[in-house]
Amino acid sequence: MPPHRGAAEGFAADPSRYQRGRPGYPAEAIDWALGEVGIGSGAAVVELGAGTGKVTSERVARVLRVVAVEPVARMAAELSARLPAVQVLVATAESNGLPGGQAEAVLAAQSLHRFAARDAVQEMRRLPRPRGWLVLLWNLPEPSHPVGQAMAELIEPLRADAPTDEGDRWCSALDLGSEFGTVIHCRFGHTVTASREGLDDRVPSIRCVACQREEVRRRIQAELDCVWSRQAPGPGGDRLPYQTDMCLARAGA
Repeated sequence: MPPHRGAAEGFAADPSRYQRGRPGYPAEAIDWALGEVGIGSGAAVVELGAGTGKVTSERVARVLRVVAVEPVARMAAELSARLPAVQVLVATAESNGLPGGQAEAVLAAQSLHRFAARDAVQEMRRLPRPRGWLVLLWNLPEPSHPVGQAMAELIEPLRADAPTDEGDRWCSALDLGSEFGTVIHCRFGHTVTASREGLDDRVPSIRCVACQREEVRRRIQAELDCVWSRQAPGPGGDRLPYQTDMCLARAGA
């Protein structure tokens, strides 16, 4: 499925803004996933919906041979500029032309909502070797924090019928247990230093916001600005709590 036109245009307008606005993933979560799936240095991994490479960081790229699949050309170009050692393919998760049965793992970080998900699951089964792994990640602002709560309340009506970004709901919606067999869940807490400028970058990086009309995006941004102002953060910004949900699913023989 090609990327949603409005979201693709929103992401392509300024990929560096997406890169700045999106929080990274905690090192301990990445290390845990690599340990659980048991892949070592030089292993081949395919990342679907790679964006600007938030999870395919230099840390990951130094250890693994990553093929990053991203349908938005300007996002893919941003990734290539940041991580020139990574092979980048401008293609969709559902139709990418990669050979099947060769990857040690297939990775999708906060990107399932960009796919025709059930078609993509078939591709996720085709790409890894027998007994290979599917690794899914989501970064979620902790709803107990006023900014995180406001973001969730403003964005929820825009999600349409997509599941939330919580990993267990996606795994249930896609019936990964029957598709793959072994499914492991884990959650990691971490904090992100946020600023007023960072919030301006964060909001347009959310797909269901990026595809909205300009007046809708401005309204959401203005309401979050009000919440931020009431927080009265210091000059160094505010520490926003996040949680990283992970789901590991092992392909059958």
